[in-house]
Amino acid sequence: MKKILSSIIITIFTILCITGCKEEKPTEITISAAASLKNSLEEIIQKFEHDNKNIKINVNFGGSGALKNQIIAGAPVDIVFFASQTDLDDLEKKGMIDPKYHGDILKNRLVIAGKRDISTMNDILEDKIAMGTPETVPAGRYAKQALTNADIWDKIEPNIIFTKDVRSAAQYVDLSEVDYAIIYKTDAKVLKNTNIVYIIPEELHKPIVYSYGILKGHNSDTNVKFYNFLSSDEAQKIYKKYNFEIADSKENLWILSL
Repeated sequence: MKKILSSIIITIFTILCITGCKEEKPTEITISAAASLKNSLEEIIQKFEHDNKNIKINVNFGGSGALKNQIIAGAPVDIVFFASQTDLDDLEKKGMIDPKYHGDILKNRLVIAGKRDISTMNDILEDKIAMGTPETVPAGRYAKQALTNADIWDKIEPNIIFTKDVRSAAQYVDLSEVDYAIIYKTDAKVLKNTNIVYIIPEELHKPIVYSYGILKGHNSDTNVKFYNFLSSDEAQKIYKKYNFEIADSKENLWILSL
C-alpha cells in the first residue's frame, strides 16, 4: 500500500513539475519601422529583450510609405516607427492610431554621399544619383523637395535611380553603382567606401522628423511597455550613437512651401 501511495505521489509530482517547468511562450510584438532605423532599433530591441525575457519583438523594415500602405491593407502590426510625420498622420486620419500613444521622437539630416567632394548641389547635375522613391520613401520625398526648391529637379531627374528604401540608395553608392546618393546623415554609419560630401540645407525641405505610435486596439501592457522604452533615456543614448537627434514635441514648421 505504501509503495502504491509513493508511486502515486511521485507521478503527481512529476506531472506538476513538467507542467510548472514548461517554458512559457513569449509575448510577441510586431513593429513596422523605417529602414534608416535598422541599426539603432536592433540594438534597442536587443537591450529590451535582454531585460524582458518573456517578450519577443519582430520588426519589418522598409520605406515608411510602403509600410503604411501595408498596414492600411491589413498587415498585422502593433507599433509603427516612421521617418516622417506625414505617414503617421495618414494613419491617424483613418482612425488607425491610438490617440493616447503617438508622437514625434527623432530628427535627422539629409546629405549627399559619394567619393568626390562637391561644394554645391549643382556639382552633381551630370552624375548618376540614387535616392528613395518619393512616393513611398520619406528620404526620397525630402530629397525631391530639396532638389525642387533648389531649381534643379527637372535637370537631375533623368539621372536618378530610385530605390525601395534609403538603405538601398546608400548601398548603391557604396558599391560604386552610382556616383552619389541622397541619404540621411545617420546612414553614413553603414558606409564603408564612401563618405558624406555635402549636407543639404535644412531650409530646402520639410523637417525630417520621425514619428511613432501604437495601432488602435493594440494598446496592451506589453506594447505600451515597449512604446515607452523607445523614448527612454537608454534608447536615446543609442539613437545619439547613430547620429540621430532627439525631436521636440512637435516639429512641423518650415519656411518653404511645396
